[in-house]
Parts: sequence; C-alpha cells; structure tokens
Amino acid sequence: MLSDIHHVKQISIRALQQTYLLHERLDVDGEQEIEKNQFGDTALVMDVEAEKTIIDTLREADLPVRIQSEEHGLVIIGDNPQYFGLLDGLDGSKVYQLKRGIGRYGTMFGIFDNCDPLYNDYLFCGVMEHTTNRLFYATKGEGAFVQSINKTKKIDVSTATTLDKITPIYIDLNEGWEINHALRARLEGHDITYLGSSAVYYVDLASGNADVVIECTRKGNLELGVAYGLIKEAGGYMVTLENEDIGNFKFNSFGQQSHVPVISVCSRELGEVVLDKLE
Repeated sequence: MLSDIHHVKQISIRALQQTYLLHERLDVDGEQEIEKNQFGDTALVMDVEAEKTIIDTLREADLPVRIQSEEHGLVIIGDNPQYFGLLDGLDGSKVYQLKRGIGRYGTMFGIFDNCDPLYNDYLFCGVMEHTTNRLFYATKGEGAFVQSINKTKKIDVSTATTLDKITPIYIDLNEGWEINHALRARLEGHDITYLGSSAVYYVDLASGNADVVIECTRKGNLELGVAYGLIKEAGGYMVTLENEDIGNFKFNSFGQQSHVPVISVCSRELGEVVLDKLE
C-alpha cells in the first residue's frame, strides 16, 4: 500500500507541475472561451487544456484510473482501473479570465484507492496555484505540504478554537447556492470573504490562513473530494450541519443530487461553535 501511495504521489505531482508550465505557455490564449461543459458553464482553453495535461500524464504513466473531470467528463485509463480520480482543470475560471497572473485560482486533482470510494479513501490530493507557482498537496498518513520553487514545507491548519468578529471565514456566495447565502446571514457581522475559487479557500484553510470554509455540494463535488484529504492531513475537519465527518460518506452518492452544506474548520472546538451559530 505504501509503495502505491508513493507511486501515485510522484505521478500526481508531476502532472500538476505540468499544468503550471501550461499556464505560463498559454498566457493570454488560455482566456479564450471555447465550449459549454456538462454543468452548463463556459469552459476556457485553460480549463480544457489543464485537464488534458493531467490526463495525458496519467496515461503516459500507465496509471489504471477512472477519472471524473469537469470538462472531459468520465475518462478511463486502462482496461481494469484500480484508482478513482477527481479533476478540475481550472477552479476559479472567472478570476483567471479577469485577473490572470494576478488573482488566485488553481488546478485541483485527487486520487482514491478504489473506484467507489469514501471521501476518506484518498491517496493523494493536490492544488496547483498558478499565480504563485505553489503546489499544495497531501498524501495519506503523511501530512500536508506546500512546494514552491526551491523548497517543500509541511503545513498545518491554525490552532483557533473560538469564533470572533475577525475569524477569517470563506463562504461560496456564487449565484444559485441559496443555502450558502442563508448560512451567511446567520454569521452577520463576522469576517466573511468570497473569492470565487474553492481551491483558494482550501489551501488557505490547510495552511492556517483561514479558519472556516462554508460551501455546499454541487456540480459533482469535485472540489470537495480533492479538498478532503488536504484538510484532514493538515489537521482540519470537514463536516455536515449535523457534525458528521464527510470522510465516512461515499463520494458517488453523498450530495450528488442536492445542495448539502459542508463546513470545513481548523479545529473540532471551533466547528462546534460554528455549527451552533448555523442552527
């Protein structure tokens, strides 16, 4: 099992690093709109090509994997896939289109150890933040890390246990997620930010720069699936409003047909306080 994790880790890191090179090579051409994806969103060249870069890297490595992606849908590599992958080529497409090279966005990719996994069955979860050329990643049982040009260092969530007016909170306030807007109203007066990229929310939570992230299940839950391992390995928690760890839920069924709030926090103590506020 350990050798499997390290093999998957090496391939996945290489694949995510290739998307950064793609980002630099495409430059302004990556902003071009090309097609509607399965969720009705307009995909950009960077969306599609980043996913293709990941898929091609996995195919070249002969990794037997069943990939659920935002732009390419279901992709199967090998005759008998052993692993399950989640892929969002460009999380934060609107930010990229408006502030490429300045705003924050990233490529999200994760691999699980079977084709019908629990959230907790992750082997590797990673986010390539292109503007800063930082790769945030986690491998099962080994912790969470950030890799920059010259070094790799371990990252951890913050030690916050209380909720106050300056506790940094991210909430996905995209149009259409009414449940998130309703939850925001219950936190009126707190330090709430919406940046338009789940990738950013979760790398900030994992590295101690945010304490709470509130989102809901939607559009295949690709971002949540990748985020879970990163947050858990950094010491955090992802739970429902009933305080149930989503790690115990099947990815292919949990929240796939409805908008279920998911609360991500840096500590159990803070989680309980936040959940009390959201009742």
